[in-house]
Amino acid sequence: MPTFAEFIAPFDPAEFRTHYYGRKPLHIAANGPSRGNPMPWQSFNDILNLTSFWNEDTLKVFYQNRLALRENYCDATDPSPGAKAPANPRKVKALLGFGASLVANQIQRASAPVAALVHMLQREFGAGAGANAYCSFQKIQAFNTHYDLHDVFALQTEGEKLWRIYEARADNPTTPTPPGDEAEKWLVASRGRLMTEVLMRPGDILYLPRGQYHDAITGAEASLHVTFWVKPATGLSLFKLLESAAAAESAFRADLPDPRDTEAMAAHLAGLARHLDRLMTSPSFQIEVRNHQRSLASQAPGFELPSRQRAQYFSTAKRGDIIRRTDGFGVEIDGKHVEVGATYPAVAWLLQQRLFSMEDLLARFPFVDEAEMHAVLQQLLAVDAIVVADMR
Repeated sequence: MPTFAEFIAPFDPAEFRTHYYGRKPLHIAANGPSRGNPMPWQSFNDILNLTSFWNEDTLKVFYQNRLALRENYCDATDPSPGAKAPANPRKVKALLGFGASLVANQIQRASAPVAALVHMLQREFGAGAGANAYCSFQKIQAFNTHYDLHDVFALQTEGEKLWRIYEARADNPTTPTPPGDEAEKWLVASRGRLMTEVLMRPGDILYLPRGQYHDAITGAEASLHVTFWVKPATGLSLFKLLESAAAAESAFRADLPDPRDTEAMAAHLAGLARHLDRLMTSPSFQIEVRNHQRSLASQAPGFELPSRQRAQYFSTAKRGDIIRRTDGFGVEIDGKHVEVGATYPAVAWLLQQRLFSMEDLLARFPFVDEAEMHAVLQQLLAVDAIVVADMR
């Protein structure tokens, strides 16, 4: 599995974190063959030939900053309910021959080298991450000036592309600008002066923080690059977590005062604000937030066939309920208290099962730390809440 240091070599990861991440753009020139190429032309062609994967969602065709209608590149004749119209290779190639550009979304699902880099970025930043491949041709600008709703690591894999980066940066954007001419004019008018131009060559990486205005144009040859996006959780995600936590508080379940009684309303809201402050600063809520952040990362498959490992199974011998306190989570078993910390969602599930394996447990709750889960299972074994099952 690649490391972040290898990915951005020869640039120093600590310096990147301190001076660039979330702050300003950075161009990292190729460091010889050490970075590797996860998406040469042949690999991209092989992936596009996995025709069952490509549909109106995973494959997009753009011409002069406009998305092609799905009937122009997909077989859109009444797909079954809930199904996406499959991309038609002949239609796609016809549009590419006319000068269109191709965007292959979620390409980490079809490429093991790209998937490895995505998993690395998820772990490195504690964030959601993914990858899209962009293929364009001579002197073509597929997208006008815009900004992204996530941080970007663009890795040039074939050909060259000239990126123009502007001074303006949107303030932590979370919603895209609407399509259309008026939005495009507004983006051009608000992008500010040109900050720098970067000619991307194979092996180069360009980092752009969320909201940085930019555009790009392909050079004299066809261009292929992979954009790795990184999207950490924001403060807005806390509201759903707070709603769940507040539902356990009597004060939040109580009726609000009569709206005509302004003094009573003000006093009531001030009381709820104090409850909210206590709730948000409690260790238990911090556990919820960390679990949410961990859940953004997907689980690396890690197959090593023909090597196999026999699964360990457990039977649940005693039931128990999760107890939430301000200082954390625990479970009571026959008068004995077991601290379960961040593993509490997994413990709540396993205590309702007749039989479960460690592998199934971690698959259902991938955000739970494996070492921490093992430690909690040992505590549950010690109080006879679970027992090892003999599956021979």
